Amino acid sequence: SANVFPADKRPSDEATCVFQVKVVDKKSYCKAFEGIVRSLDKMENASIPSVTLSKREFLFKDVKYLQLQVESFTISNGPVPCQFEFISKPNEDAYCKPWLIAKPSKGFLMPDSEVVIALELCVNKSTATALNSGEEKLEDILVLHLDRGKDYFLSVSGNYLPSCFGCPIQTLCYMKEPIREMLPEAIRELTLMPLLTDDAFWEEKPLDVPKELWMMVDLLCRSACHQEGLFQQPGLRPEFEQIRDWLDTGTLDVLGPVASNHSVAEALLLFLESLPEPVVCYKSYRSSLECANSYEMSSQVISMLPKCHQNVFHYLVAFLRELLKHTGKNHLDVNVLASIFGGLLLRPPPGHTQPGTAEKQKAQQFIQQFLCHEGGTL
Repeated sequence: SANVFPADKRPSDEATCVFQVKVVDKKSYCKAFEGIVRSLDKMENASIPSVTLSKREFLFKDVKYLQLQVESFTISNGPVPCQFEFISKPNEDAYCKPWLIAKPSKGFLMPDSEVVIALELCVNKSTATALNSGEEKLEDILVLHLDRGKDYFLSVSGNYLPSCFGCPIQTLCYMKEPIREMLPEAIRELTLMPLLTDDAFWEEKPLDVPKELWMMVDLLCRSACHQEGLFQQPGLRPEFEQIRDWLDTGTLDVLGPVASNHSVAEALLLFLESLPEPVVCYKSYRSSLECANSYEMSSQVISMLPKCHQNVFHYLVAFLRELLKHTGKNHLDVNVLASIFGGLLLRPPPGHTQPGTAEKQKAQQFIQQFLCHEGGTL
């Protein structure tokens, strides 16, 4: 049992106990902790890709139809291997507008290496109409993304010079002056004008056919009726550009540009291909194919087209008939012409499946019966 000492019998000597307790020096602790965090951050940052761009703003001046413009910049990589890619912005399917493309659009960079990126801008038949009307502008923001790294933003802008290429037939029939001389508001109003079945909507009477179409056909009639391989041999790109400027500005000599017959012929095909609504309107595509065996029914389909489209169809048919009168020298064949122009005057509507062989043959047959039938002249 424990010994109990009475109060008056308590030992006189008191015991001393020594304890060793570890106490954190908050100041030293914070200093050490901050040092470790800095070291970890440094290690992490050292593993994050980082690049330098030689340029982030790009301006494309006086862009013309089918005339490529290129602006380049350099991506310089740091000490970490880097994978880069242009990515689409939220709610957008592609990384850039359809008139722009980056080459290359993605790639891999070794440490301290470089790559040159070319931004190519070209306006074609699918983008020209909206740019002509002002609904679309040459403006875009590109997002260059680094895998495990940050995003870089590039600004693209420019101005487009309106062109007859990509304009609706009806719009061109109401344009009495070259498109480059017209105010943007006037071009927009005419381009967005609904397709009319008659001319009563406007006080001013339109041209029977677009003056640009007449200028090319007139040039070919004067100089190319005996030309072999017409519409089958390609033209020269610089000559096409000269023809395009001639049509859009009307500044060259009235006799036309100094260009080969093949270049003018190709320009005519490109013009027809660029029409947002083909000569035989989309809504008449199916009925045209269905009556390809009957000239009477086919003529009825054409008679139902808007007046300006009717005029252009008959004008082109008369022109092709004129060429066929000189087959002894130009060796043009009605089947070849019907095949070429069948695919341009008759085009399936947007969303339609790609025409098969049978559809193409019917389109050719539809045009061919007009070429073989005795009719009007230019």
